[in-house]
Amino acid sequence: MSLPNLRPFDPKYDRETEGVLLAVFAPFGSDNALSTYPDGSTHSIAQHPLVHNLLKVAAKGVHVSALIDLADDDSYLVDIPACNPAEMQVTSVWKLDMTSPRTLAGFIGHASRKAPEAGLVLALEGHGAGYLPEIDARKLTSQCVTGDGQFQWRIEGGTANVFLSANGEPVVGQGAPLLPVPCPTLPGNSPVMSTYGLGAALKMAEEAGARKIAVIHFNNCFNLSAEVMHTVAPHAHYATGYANYNFFTAGETYPVVFEQLRIADAATQEQLATWFAFANRDLLGAKGNHPTMGGVVPLADMSQVAECIDDLSDALLASLRTATAADRPLVVGKIRQAIKDAQQYDTESTQELEAPDELTDLRSLAVELQKYDFGPCKVAATAQALALVLSGIQRYGSNDRPWTDLSVRWDFANKPLAMNIFLPDPLRMGLWDWRSPYYLDINPDPTKPLVQPHVIEFLKVTDWVDFIIEYHAGAKFVGLLPAAIPDFPVYNPGFKPPRPDHDNCPPPPTHNPGVNAGKR
Repeated sequence: MSLPNLRPFDPKYDRETEGVLLAVFAPFGSDNALSTYPDGSTHSIAQHPLVHNLLKVAAKGVHVSALIDLADDDSYLVDIPACNPAEMQVTSVWKLDMTSPRTLAGFIGHASRKAPEAGLVLALEGHGAGYLPEIDARKLTSQCVTGDGQFQWRIEGGTANVFLSANGEPVVGQGAPLLPVPCPTLPGNSPVMSTYGLGAALKMAEEAGARKIAVIHFNNCFNLSAEVMHTVAPHAHYATGYANYNFFTAGETYPVVFEQLRIADAATQEQLATWFAFANRDLLGAKGNHPTMGGVVPLADMSQVAECIDDLSDALLASLRTATAADRPLVVGKIRQAIKDAQQYDTESTQELEAPDELTDLRSLAVELQKYDFGPCKVAATAQALALVLSGIQRYGSNDRPWTDLSVRWDFANKPLAMNIFLPDPLRMGLWDWRSPYYLDINPDPTKPLVQPHVIEFLKVTDWVDFIIEYHAGAKFVGLLPAAIPDFPVYNPGFKPPRPDHDNCPPPPTHNPGVNAGKR
């Protein structure tokens, strides 16, 4: 029996493949809701719906390997040969560190050896958060975070701030939080592999002999992100992702995707990436109240995207730096209003998608910036160029009330969207996401403990960070927000959508998993 196949990205240079391998990386070990999905009754790897859906994928003629880590349980390798789901092998590998790049690299190597001639498709499940810093927690000693006693940290009103020990004055009075010492607080919930770590894992796997990945499906939240896409671009051809929350479905869309491939017999890598997005749209849309925005990124284009972001950053920097003291507030006001009017994605305590949420859609921002006159600075031209290069990424956008909070509406259907970018403290209120000091520290002091040992290339090759710092010049610093990864909302099979014409929707039932998804 011939297996369905993917066409080479570049037939002139890429060797032909034989079949397709779906490798699924599922770090559920820190999340009881995902481990026991859908209703808390799943108590073993054999019962998990993700495994059942992967058996269906193998029946479509696709090789399957999965690494699934469960809460209060082991980590498991699941290997299913194409066309032979009855031959599934499940092996406990004890308990792995799913945040380690070596774990992901090792898993990709294992999967590749199972089907060395197959085209490689990688699906990442579990939590996502867009940009996440690479942090060596071993360096967060009391001496490190206090500068040998020179500084003290205070947590007041839910925010953290650093003060001089000598006189108790705040170290950061105005502007961006370029801190003299690292912040001691890190997320204690839902550990996620860092952005740098993800790129390092893919690089290690490729150097060890794995094929370049045909498609990465970021089947999680916020990872349709400029920082993430630029980081993985050298190691894959296409990526499918979601700019805001995506709803956990335990791989329910995967059999649909690979049935399309089986019927077609062969498909381009872009077509497969698009099928992932549309299958997600169709499943969630049919239920109602599970709105998402999905996109497909030709990763070879990310270098041009980064160049356009750099050009826009330089134009915004010029507009701020050349303004007179009298005109600068007007320039800041224009930028602030454009950010406020652009599409935001959720990072704050409510699920209303508006500033001060700190993930901003790049294409939406580029469109809004074109509405303002920045004089001789080339803001409009560079914004137009960025909007153009991003114009083909969005494949769908829903407009609905999320079941996790029926008092809000997420409208992704009526704005030009593409991908998010981290834009902390967008309204210059002085409240900064916990990631901000690491994001802004693109030149760590080598004489101090390297709490952040690696900085992603995107932050090095663009002036986006310089723009953020300049935009906040003169703004009062209040503090760093609590460190947390937003919860992953789940697809709720038991939820009954309200009538479409019912605007005064009741709150969702509190007994369902994920009801507090997205809250901090």
